[in-house]
Amino acid sequence: MNSPNFKIGIIGGGPAGVATAIKLKQYDFKVILFEASKYDQITVGEHLAAEAIHELKKLKVPESILRDHSIPCTEVQNSWGNSEIHYNEAIFNPFGESYILSRPNFDSALLQHCKEIGIDVHLETRISKIEARTLGWKLSTNKEDTEVHFIIDASGRTSKFNFGAIVQRKKVQDSLIGITKHLNSEHLQSIDRSHLLVESTSNGWWYTVQIASGKLISTFMTDPKIFTQSKMSQNDFWNDQLENSIHTKARLDSFEQTNDIFIQSAHSQIATQIQGNTWLKVGDAAQSFDPLSSAGIIKGLKMGISAADALHDFIQGDANALLTYEDKIRDQHKEYKEKRLAYYQQEQRWLHAPFWYQRVLFAKQILNFSITPISSLTIIDSNCKDKILFLNTQLPEINFETLLQSIQLYPLAKDAITNYQKATHQKQMNPWLIYALESFKTIGIIE
Repeated sequence: MNSPNFKIGIIGGGPAGVATAIKLKQYDFKVILFEASKYDQITVGEHLAAEAIHELKKLKVPESILRDHSIPCTEVQNSWGNSEIHYNEAIFNPFGESYILSRPNFDSALLQHCKEIGIDVHLETRISKIEARTLGWKLSTNKEDTEVHFIIDASGRTSKFNFGAIVQRKKVQDSLIGITKHLNSEHLQSIDRSHLLVESTSNGWWYTVQIASGKLISTFMTDPKIFTQSKMSQNDFWNDQLENSIHTKARLDSFEQTNDIFIQSAHSQIATQIQGNTWLKVGDAAQSFDPLSSAGIIKGLKMGISAADALHDFIQGDANALLTYEDKIRDQHKEYKEKRLAYYQQEQRWLHAPFWYQRVLFAKQILNFSITPISSLTIIDSNCKDKILFLNTQLPEINFETLLQSIQLYPLAKDAITNYQKATHQKQMNPWLIYALESFKTIGIIE
């Protein structure tokens, strides 16, 4: 089928959906882009990596879009692993300065560019139902029905589309939410450059940046359980966590808080299936990254281009093009998880706290052992049900409740182990017991 006669529906008008649409239009496909919003809602994700300029050039996006809706990011400051500020200055980045975007204005400008190059854009159009047809799909929306030959799902982390009989699941690596406030200065005025501040605390980490309007955006990233168990309001919880910070609190000191606060999911995930003969996923619908990576937008741009290239090759006769696209994403996600773990492991100050031990501790990978047979063990956290549940998932070979009871009875490590073996009717010592004791110590159950 010739490109102009092949109709492609894209669900989602974020960076990934827009990049896919523009690249497909360059291949002369007929593209219909559906966006549920009208770009009047707060969008989190202001930092754009410097190398993104090359992706925008590939898409032939006018330079004015980035210039008019961003300011240079001069440096990234981070307090991670210790209380000192570390500086990553833009002059040391071979790609130059990164950008602080004014969103959703940046997204809206990209979508306007889509209209100008002939992409059929439908704002405030929500997909309510997808039905398979002989030669493609029927998309039911809140406005009208549309038939397309191929669907690209760019609807983000919360994508619920299963494309007929296929059962879609997501492999979620963690639970992470961002609680965001916008703050104003007493004399709010525009600025021409800014910097990013990242600071870790016992219950998560802070992400703070000032955008072109002068408004300060500050987000606390944490586990949803930590927030719900606090039984605090969103505002009270946010303020309570701010008191635990040093540098973030200082930066916010001259700004006035508003009552506006909102929560968004920020977990990492990857779809169990990313493509089929008449559909594929792109952007966060395919895989999503921890905001710590600062790679969300550039990932979307790159994946959009890659998805469009794969679909073009598939239609031109390369039967493996879409599968190759999926394999590439899975390789990227594996590499991402390794980098994410390495970065979180740089923070060792709060390994007793749930947010950190759940992201850092992999009991079977412990390499350094501090407990010897003659070590005297003291229980310092007897109310540790949640920690025990976590360790049970890490080392199911060990009965952690029985091991803790053994330590209560016999504080000497070798005696505790002997009692554990008797209680569990084991004739030989389980080698994972040493890892279990070190895990107890790491997350603050014993010392």
